[in-house]
Amino acid sequence: MLLLYDRIKVNKVVKTRGVYKTHIYLPAFPTQAFFISLDKFLLQTKNPAEIYPTSMLLSMGRACNYKCPHCYQRLDSVELMPIDVMRQIARQLQELNIGFINIEGGEPLLELDRLILLLKALNPKRSEIWINTNGSIMTRNRALKMNDLGVFGVMVSLHHWDKEVYDKFTGIKGSYDNAILALEIARKAGLSTAINCTGTQDLIFSGGFEKIMQIAKDIGCAYVQLIHEKPAGAWLERKGVTEWHYVKKLCDYHLAYSRAGKFAKYPAISSQAFESRPENFGCTAGGIERFYINAGGEVQPCEFTNVSFGNVCNEPFLDIYRRMRQTFDIPRTNWLCCTERDKIVQKIHDNKIKKTPLPKNVSENVISNFNRGEKTVLYRKMKLYE
Repeated sequence: MLLLYDRIKVNKVVKTRGVYKTHIYLPAFPTQAFFISLDKFLLQTKNPAEIYPTSMLLSMGRACNYKCPHCYQRLDSVELMPIDVMRQIARQLQELNIGFINIEGGEPLLELDRLILLLKALNPKRSEIWINTNGSIMTRNRALKMNDLGVFGVMVSLHHWDKEVYDKFTGIKGSYDNAILALEIARKAGLSTAINCTGTQDLIFSGGFEKIMQIAKDIGCAYVQLIHEKPAGAWLERKGVTEWHYVKKLCDYHLAYSRAGKFAKYPAISSQAFESRPENFGCTAGGIERFYINAGGEVQPCEFTNVSFGNVCNEPFLDIYRRMRQTFDIPRTNWLCCTERDKIVQKIHDNKIKKTPLPKNVSENVISNFNRGEKTVLYRKMKLYE
């Protein structure tokens, strides 16, 4: 527990909805979901495949009214898993004691009936539930409905501070205003709010992220999640995503806005680049701390690593999950979405594949050749997976 605390003590503690969050993907203290998540670090097991992750991301639909150029779902199949299957999966996720469940679309509010059925299958006391949205069709009634169904908070996409630039980025006029309004509506409805910001190199090196943080402060957000550029989906061929000067800047923001002083009244920040450093948590994909199920039912190590361990429409979820956990048995440091991207791209070209993730039979060959890097020092000290 002290080793875990040592890694997150730099984070700003945020009071939201009357409880306290120390990490965006760790449920708030002192909720039941918090203690369920904490048990992972207290209840030791000799079988790494039986150690559950803290969080997961579940895509409940593909419909989206935006045209963002970086969309990691751009090449995904349009077929959706049946809602009954999704509801069953939701209950199994909670049986695994996953304390944080992040639900996304596409745009979830475009398929509100499907979202409501999914939320009704979840126990909000066992997992802290967040919804990812672009904010385009948020209304007071929808925000209140989510609150009534146990949603803790919403993460609204906002990838640039300039209205014209952001509207051009999404391909939809009014995108910027939609995001700002959605955050205000959600907060007034009692939901916790966060901004999801892809910190593009253009934004970061132009000083634009500081303006995103100012917007978040003015609106009263609890968090800003700073996501580094990911070579996945529509950006599968993206270059320069692990350049040191870029990654260092993302990490520096995490430290600067987490400290007291002139940033004391700003929201907390969660920079994926900082938290994934080798000396922190490393790459936590594959069920180490998180994994992803896309809208078609493909179980992936994370949303940015375009390989599949199987589809829940074809075989039991727990069989697929345990197979993934056997592969991702020991936490390691390489950011697979970046370091192994070329292997995935090569398979796409060789097999003339049009959709992602790679199908299971092709994925197996790629995954067997993954270089996952060195063992993550933190977990080795914890002896959690040893």
